[in-house]
Amino acid sequence: MIMNNIRFGTDGWRAKMGKDFTFKNVRIFSAAFVNYLKKKYKSNIKILLNYDTRFLSKNFAKEAGKILSINKIKVILPYRDTPIPAFSYAIVKNEYNAGIMFTASFNKPICNGIKIFNNKGLPAMPSETSLIEKEIEKISKTFKFEYRYEDEDFIEFTDLREDYINYLEDIIDFDLIRNSRIKIVVDSLYGTSREYLDFILLKNNIDVFSIHNYIDSFFGGVIPSCTKENLKDLSEIIKEKKYDIGLSTDIDSDRFGIIDSKGRFLGSNIIIPPLIDYLISVRRMEGGIVKSVTTTNNIDNVAKFYSRKVYETPVGFKFLGDILQTKKVFIGVESTNGAALNYKIKTKDGILFSLLIAEMLAYYKEDMDKILKRFYKNYPKLFSKETYVKINSKRAENFEKFLKNDKISIMGKNPVRVSYIDGIKVYYSSNTWLAIRKSGTDNLIRIYAESPDNKILNKIIQYGRKIIEG
Repeated sequence: MIMNNIRFGTDGWRAKMGKDFTFKNVRIFSAAFVNYLKKKYKSNIKILLNYDTRFLSKNFAKEAGKILSINKIKVILPYRDTPIPAFSYAIVKNEYNAGIMFTASFNKPICNGIKIFNNKGLPAMPSETSLIEKEIEKISKTFKFEYRYEDEDFIEFTDLREDYINYLEDIIDFDLIRNSRIKIVVDSLYGTSREYLDFILLKNNIDVFSIHNYIDSFFGGVIPSCTKENLKDLSEIIKEKKYDIGLSTDIDSDRFGIIDSKGRFLGSNIIIPPLIDYLISVRRMEGGIVKSVTTTNNIDNVAKFYSRKVYETPVGFKFLGDILQTKKVFIGVESTNGAALNYKIKTKDGILFSLLIAEMLAYYKEDMDKILKRFYKNYPKLFSKETYVKINSKRAENFEKFLKNDKISIMGKNPVRVSYIDGIKVYYSSNTWLAIRKSGTDNLIRIYAESPDNKILNKIIQYGRKIIEG
C-alpha cells in the first residue's frame, strides 16, 4: 500500500499530512533516497535540506536529515526556512550532490510534500525520480524503523541568505529602482521570502512596505499561492495608500504575483511578454526563449519581432530547466507565474522576477497600465483562461478520444496546427488555441485557451469542457 502512495508528479510528491504524508513515509523516502544516492555517487555525498513555513515542514526535514546522517551522508541544513531560489543557488555554488525541499507549494495547509533537486539546482527529471520510486518499492514492504539519534558529525547548519542576496545584486539595477522613487508593497504570504525580498529592497534604501511577513502555518486562511483571490489584501493596500506596485511570492518563493497601481492582478501571461521585450531591447539579453506549452502566445510574438527562437515544453519547470541547460536561451517561462533566467541558477525564481518587474517599471517611469498600453500597440492583446474537471472513467475516455480526433472544428474553424507535447494543443489561428492535458499533481484534466477575442475565448473553454464531460 505505502509503495503506491509515494509518487513524484509534475512538481514533486504532495499528500495530506496524517494520511499519506507521514513521518513513516518520510523515513521510507529518506532510506530509498540514501540507496539512490549511494548508487549514483558512491561516497563523499553532500545533501542540502530545506523546508517551507508549513506546519511540521521543519520537523519532516530534520527527520530526513537524521536518516541521511545515520547513513554517513553529509547533511546541510539552513538555520531557517529558505526560498527555493536561494536553496538552488547554494546547491550550485557549493557543489552539493542534491537537495530536498519539504513543501507542498500551493496546496492546502493540511498537505505537505517533497521536491527533489539535482546537482544542477534544478527539479529532478522523471528519469531521476523514477529511480527513487523504484528504491521506495524495494524497501516499502520490509522497511522497519529503529529509533536512533542523528550522527552529529554528518549534520551542519548554515545561512543561505547572504550568498543569494549578493547574487541578486549582481543582476538587478537597484540604483535605477531607488532613483525612480517608486513605492513598493511586498506580500510574503507568510512564506519563505520574508526577510529576503523586503530585506534586499530595504538594504538598497528603496521605499517598501511589507505585509504577511511572519510565519502562519495556516496562511491567514488563504492558499499561499500568487493568485488574484489570494492577493486581495495587497490590492487593497496599494489602492488605499497609492503605492506604485505590489510584489508577492508564493510560500516557497519560486512563483511571483504582481499587483499594479490600480490594484489589478497581472498574471505571467500578461506581465512576462513586456518584461521579455524590456530584457531584450533595454538589457540586451541574448538568446532564445523556452516556455511551457500552456503559456501565452505573446511570448512567441515578441520572439518573432526580435528574431529569437522559441522552445516549447510540457508543463513542469524541470522540462524548462533542461532546455535552459542545453540550449542557447536566456529565459524560461510558465503560465503559472514561474520564470527563470539562464544565469547561475536555472530554476524559477519569484524573488528575482518580482525585482525585474520593479526594475522595468522604474526604467520606463510609467505605471504598469501605460507600459501595457504601449506594448499592445506593437503586439496583440491576448486573453487567456484555464479551468479543470475532475477525472472519472468517462472523462478519461473522452480525453483519449480527443487525442486521436484532433480535426474537430470550433465555430466553423478547422485546426491549422496540432501539438502533442503535453496532452493536446490545437491551434485555430496563430493566437487562438485550445489545450487539454492531464495534471501531473492532481486527479484533474486541465483545459486552457487563448484568443485575442474574449468572447471566442469563453466559447473555446466551454467547448473544451464539453469535449471532456461529454
